[in-house]
Amino acid sequence: MRGALFAVFTISLLCAVPAFAADGGQPTQGSGMTFEQRKSEILTRIDERIARLQETRTCVSAAATPEALRSCMARQGGGAAGHGH
Repeated sequence: MRGALFAVFTISLLCAVPAFAADGGQPTQGSGMTFEQRKSEILTRIDERIARLQETRTCVSAAATPEALRSCMARQGGGAAGHGH
């Protein structure tokens, strides 16, 4: 049974990898964006998240009271109170 599952998994991977590699900058199915456009969009969103995290880190580092710390976390959107800590 394990051998059959392994074979199915291996065949799936062998079929999937060439499909991803064959993109060649063509618009992705349904999105109308090329690989490079999509990649650029993702990198932009990552940079925005990093900037928000850096702002939160600065706020947390400067927090001198539990209330200030809660304020930092609320600004981030996570909210420490919602995590039961």
